[in-house]
Amino acid sequence: MLVRSALSWVPRGPRRDARRLTGPALGRRAPALLGAALALSLGCSGAAPAPVARPAPVVKTPPAQPKAPEGPPLLPARVIAELDEDATPYFARRGDEALLLHAAGGRWRTRLLGADGAPRGDTVDAGPVAADVPVAALRATPQGYLAAWIEQIEGSRAVRVLALDPAGKPSAPASLVAQTAEEISWLDVLPNAQGALVLWEMPREAQGDAARAGVAHPGVAHPGVDRVDVVMTVVAQGKGAAIKPTAPASVAREVLGWHAVATERGAAVALVLPPAAPRGRGEGKPARKAEPEDAAEDGKLGSIALLEIDAAGKVSAPVVVSPEPTAQIDLEIASLGGRYLLTWTDERDIDGAVYLAAVEPGGKVVVAPRQATPPSGEQALVSLVAPSQGGGGRALLAWEDLLRARGGEAGGAGAREPGRLIHLASVGPDGTLAAERAALVFSASGPPDIAADGDGFAAVTLAPATLKMARDGAAAPPVWPTFVRFGPDLSVRAAEPVRAAPFAATDGVPYLVRGLTCHAGACATLASAAPGPQPGGAAGAAGAAGARAPLALVSLPVRESAWRAPAFREDKDPPPRATAVRALAEGDPIAKVAAVELDGGAALSAWVTYFVEGASDAAPRGQEVSATLAVRAVSPGGLGKLSVLSQKASSLGGVAIAAAPPLPADAKGKGAAQGESVIAWVARERGETQVYLTKVDATGAKVAQKKLTTAPRKKQGGAASEASDVAIAYDGAGGFIVAWIDTRDGNAEVYAARVDRALNRTAPDRRITNAPLDAAEVQIAVRGQEVWLVWSDARTTGGAAAGGGGAAGGAAASGGAAAGAGAAGQGGAVASGGAAAGGAAGQGDEPGGDIFLARLDAKTLQRIGDESRLHESSEHSRSPVLAPLESGLFVGWVDEPADEAGGGAGAGGRARLVRVDGNGAVQGPPVVVSGPDGAAVSSLALACDKVCRGVLASAPGDSVELNAFTLAPGDVSAPSLKPLVWLTGGASQDVSPAFAGRSGASLFFADDSVSGSGRVRWMTIAWP
Repeated sequence: MLVRSALSWVPRGPRRDARRLTGPALGRRAPALLGAALALSLGCSGAAPAPVARPAPVVKTPPAQPKAPEGPPLLPARVIAELDEDATPYFARRGDEALLLHAAGGRWRTRLLGADGAPRGDTVDAGPVAADVPVAALRATPQGYLAAWIEQIEGSRAVRVLALDPAGKPSAPASLVAQTAEEISWLDVLPNAQGALVLWEMPREAQGDAARAGVAHPGVAHPGVDRVDVVMTVVAQGKGAAIKPTAPASVAREVLGWHAVATERGAAVALVLPPAAPRGRGEGKPARKAEPEDAAEDGKLGSIALLEIDAAGKVSAPVVVSPEPTAQIDLEIASLGGRYLLTWTDERDIDGAVYLAAVEPGGKVVVAPRQATPPSGEQALVSLVAPSQGGGGRALLAWEDLLRARGGEAGGAGAREPGRLIHLASVGPDGTLAAERAALVFSASGPPDIAADGDGFAAVTLAPATLKMARDGAAAPPVWPTFVRFGPDLSVRAAEPVRAAPFAATDGVPYLVRGLTCHAGACATLASAAPGPQPGGAAGAAGAAGARAPLALVSLPVRESAWRAPAFREDKDPPPRATAVRALAEGDPIAKVAAVELDGGAALSAWVTYFVEGASDAAPRGQEVSATLAVRAVSPGGLGKLSVLSQKASSLGGVAIAAAPPLPADAKGKGAAQGESVIAWVARERGETQVYLTKVDATGAKVAQKKLTTAPRKKQGGAASEASDVAIAYDGAGGFIVAWIDTRDGNAEVYAARVDRALNRTAPDRRITNAPLDAAEVQIAVRGQEVWLVWSDARTTGGAAAGGGGAAGGAAASGGAAAGAGAAGQGGAVASGGAAAGGAAGQGDEPGGDIFLARLDAKTLQRIGDESRLHESSEHSRSPVLAPLESGLFVGWVDEPADEAGGGAGAGGRARLVRVDGNGAVQGPPVVVSGPDGAAVSSLALACDKVCRGVLASAPGDSVELNAFTLAPGDVSAPSLKPLVWLTGGASQDVSPAFAGRSGASLFFADDSVSGSGRVRWMTIAWP
């Protein structure tokens, strides 16, 4: 395989330019778009033959690099050839020897190497080669070696094969196997005990029903979907005799993708078959207007089948392994423990996930398709590496979780280094992954180069090169090709950058690294300099442009090293950490998410989508459509049915949910079989908004629904009033308290109402606030006989006491340093800040806001005392959350600095957390929590039991990151943050995180998928 360091233009991290998840750019191969120039075929008697139909990984050193660290020694290396510009070397091991094949001066050249990499004899002229050879392969066989290649001659394509003896000398001139005017895009050699099979692929355009289906979606680049035919020839190779290839024969026609592995009996070929009909939407994927991109991507999904070819070229009938037409074309196969292990990325659920299946020779499926890992959001298969012969008997599965924390090295998943995080686990013949996990940093697109290494594995990656003794915060390190050798438990045995004396002109770092191989406890890789002059290096005499590049075989020893490894044992990552992530729904972007805990570890999550009035043409003629309100139940056993409750919701209305316990049994022993929950939301009908309540059972099914508000909204000569920002809580006495923001009286003010279990109103709408400016984002909690409300309010100084509480609510603050005196008298600290309590109010046209608290009588909704300002500052305070404690509650919110131009909120937000006692008094100064690396905090979730657990959303890069923290009552210093996941949506999205329950074990949030659609996700978290 070939590993190439990243160019400056190579995208880092997962691809974001596809409508559907397709994984890393080079790890997903559309059959007609193989990177032929990067191809490197390997054969090795010490390891199972590499599967075919995959271009080899390439690592290419970035051209501009920081200064190299000094001190550590270089790796042992031997120059074994000098390559013409654009020449690709091919390398195969055979026992303790190896053979190098490359083109030079219009001739094939071979060179035999010993176990230590030392050349054995001179270079051998193996015959002529065409000027244009896009793909070639070299494999070891029992008789020596076999080379095959594709060449282009006068507009036609030809396949030729060449037999070589154990010394690399040709047994006879190359044989022409096939010649055609059609395209041939890929080729490989699969040796067996009697000879070899040569397979190649020919791109096709879909015919028949598939092509007609494409025509129905105008805008697709081609009406037919790219498919391939797989063709083969059988090559018999006797001792010293010329090879005898058979006439080309078909293996499979019009498949979406394929992958093959050599066996002693011949070969096994895994196929991705096109679906017979367009697939329907899965659960959680509501029907939407068909788009050309969706049609094109659906055409790249298919079912999985397997066929076998014996040594004589007889092809068996395909056996269906996975009938669901949901497999991506990244299918891989390996021979393991007398079985075939197949893996691929599957989209049968909302999130793409890595699947595994096992098949015995003859076609019996012994392990049905199943997800390889616990749900973790969108996944992408990277590679499947077969074990070495005589090794531990376990393969290595490599995949990428697109929602997991990025980068890192010795620090584990919490480290913040550039690059993707490739997850590694060994897998047995039964498809079960071992408990031991490792992660590998890879700072480029495509897959790293991975090979079996005895009972362990080795990898060549591209990663930041830092010394173990390097100071934190030092200058950015260079990004170099680096090898890692793993033990059988995936612990790191050795790791160093690939640096050798032949590349002294570039600090010892080669331009290209490729062809990692391991045998008898020793690993090595091919490395080459950039073509052209190499001053100061082994090829320094070549000063003219177009000079040959030195090719070296670099040894990768296990030794003590001063370098920090770009890999670590992942299963030792301490909590808090995400244990599973699942998608509940896919569709339009999400505006608000709410959740509530039920009995037995179950939960309900409700959400409302984002909708802009007049911006959608999805509604049928004559029907009014706004945002979608939906709910779904979850439990340790899986996901319940998705229930769409309304398509007339208001995005600004938000959504809230509260649960009531089961009713007690009546005199006849009958009672509610389960608890019920009530969802508060805002409907938009005929241009007016009103608050609605919907009762659902534990499965999310609608039980009843009633309109809560009936206020007239339309005003003559003015804009209609609006209801928004709903909140709801169970009152502990069989009913519910609902709060919301309403502009019926002019300003946006907080209102509340009380209903019984049947949703009948038991108290009229009550206006809670009366201030000259607007309130927003009300939240609610019930403590005994009291209802506590918090909200963001733009009122100016004097509107309430800062930190006030008690029976009288505290004295009104007079502003400045006097604010907060009411809290100080009850043991609370004086609120910090001395600016106007209105925050940015008075500084510009747009006011800021502070967080306020009010206590109400739960029965009458009469206010208990005055409202109190929890913290006074010049910042804009928004998005409050509250979490009840035994002796009070914690309130958190996001503070954004006032824009320098005056008014509004600027970038650089941070979270504040305050503890409030049972009388509503603030206890101590707020705890300030900033985002990682100073990133602005966008939202916050909080849950408290004996300690408080929180999740911050921020965007330190180009996407949102969720970080976890814990905070005990009485803590005054900022808690440390632990990364949980990086999301796949953009940095500007509002993810609306919400905990279900006081333990913080279940978090629900919004995210945009790689394809751009909105998703609701459920994450389970392990806490300390």
